[in-house]
Amino acid sequence: MDPKMRWFSMPVTEQISNIGSEVARALRYKKKGDIQKARNFANKAIEFWMLSEEDPKNRHRLVEFNCAVGELRDYFLGENIYQTTETMLTRYYDAFLYRDK
Repeated sequence: MDPKMRWFSMPVTEQISNIGSEVARALRYKKKGDIQKARNFANKAIEFWMLSEEDPKNRHRLVEFNCAVGELRDYFLGENIYQTTETMLTRYYDAFLYRDK
């Protein structure tokens, strides 16, 4: 299956959970002081957000998605003018994790 179609076949919660995995990796490397790896994982998360924006089922979520991208760019690639914290990012993405019941 085409990777784009595979991504589109996922529910939005699963898409964001996958994005959150990349963000968690970025946070881990930022904490270790490996800024380049942190930026690489953040850029991968941003790529996934952009792919989610292309998914027709998500067209009504574009404002939220754009805010999330802006926050990641600011936190990992910018000056963190939004004063985002690791805890804030973790709480947001953890809310989308699939958990066994």
